[in-house]
Amino acid sequence: MTEITAKLNLERLLKKAGDGDLEAMTGAALVLVKENRSGSEEVFKRAFELYLQAAQGGFTTAQYNLGCMYMDGLGVERDCISAWHWLKEAADAGDYDAQFSLAILCEGGLAGPVDLQAARQWYKKAAENGSGRAQYDLACIYLHGKGVAVDRAQALVWFEQAAKSGVSRANTYLQQLSKECN
Repeated sequence: MTEITAKLNLERLLKKAGDGDLEAMTGAALVLVKENRSGSEEVFKRAFELYLQAAQGGFTTAQYNLGCMYMDGLGVERDCISAWHWLKEAADAGDYDAQFSLAILCEGGLAGPVDLQAARQWYKKAAENGSGRAQYDLACIYLHGKGVAVDRAQALVWFEQAAKSGVSRANTYLQQLSKECN
């Protein structure tokens, strides 16, 4: 997108956002973040405000993006508890990126104590919803027995799914496990 096109698009989205359009708020915030090449904190704060308004209105994409802004400390102080709240809203609405992010928070103990069982459950939800990254990570959990018993057959199933989803690094494990299981 050229700079002029991005600016015109942003102006159009901000006008619609001013009329209360949640999708436009989210789109404008996304443009602000993507076009913020200088890393201006003021631009991130404006994007945060737009995401917050749309998230409070129940717009799932805004809830996910707001959670990410809290996780990364963009436009706001880094706050993994608030990130958890907004990511959970989006995850409960079926957003697999939010489900995957919750798994990372649980696995790393970033929003509370490390909880490998909860991490596995969130990875599984995201994997079942089509997240290749979650399929790969879930396979690794079963392969290495992280919070569960080692289960090479389950690892193989999820590595196959990850490979079908386009996660190329799954192929290495898939070839190795296929030889072991046959």
